[in-house]
Amino acid sequence: MDPYQVIAEGGEALIAGWLGVTLTAGLRLPEAESEERGEFLLAGAKAALEQLAPAGAWLGERLQAVQFLCAHSAAMHWQASANSSYLGEPVRHRAQRFAVQMLALTSHQLSTLARLRDQRRREAEAAERQAWRKEAHETKEQLARGSAFTAELERMMKLGEEAEAMPESAAELAPPAALKSAGAAVPEPPPGPESRFNRQQRRALERMARKRGHAGRNT
Repeated sequence: MDPYQVIAEGGEALIAGWLGVTLTAGLRLPEAESEERGEFLLAGAKAALEQLAPAGAWLGERLQAVQFLCAHSAAMHWQASANSSYLGEPVRHRAQRFAVQMLALTSHQLSTLARLRDQRRREAEAAERQAWRKEAHETKEQLARGSAFTAELERMMKLGEEAEAMPESAAELAPPAALKSAGAAVPEPPPGPESRFNRQQRRALERMARKRGHAGRNT
């Protein structure tokens, strides 16, 4: 990719490119080796960087990974010099001392990387638990709203069934209208035609008439 395009994009692309260039410059690649071997070592180092501190890791962790890989490359270079049979004893002794120092440094860096990686894992797990609790709370509220809606719907249906079960003559059983207050100027409704008497009412009237007739003859 064009470096100017990476600079223009910025963000993760720029950081990843910068880390790759820094790693390439810091690695101790053997000069006597072939170009293919050099490319192989560089590709392996970049793959190791991605494993040690991927793109989602904290920038400090990724920098620590680059430093570890560069220090490890230097340690291996000095260790190879200490093992060489073509060098004199003083040179090999000095190379061994440098190798021991670099290996101690890489061990410390590796421990730091492990601690940072464990911290990143704990933070990710905490975020997952928080997301789960939020989802569970939202689900609980949704279920509660659904239960309340169902209960209200059942209540309304019950009221409708009770209303349908009432007799049609319920209006006749209603209590009489309240008495008018004294002095209220409410006009009386106009008298309507008399309703026809039923059989029971006619018999009662006939009995009353007979009683009145008997009472008139007795007088």
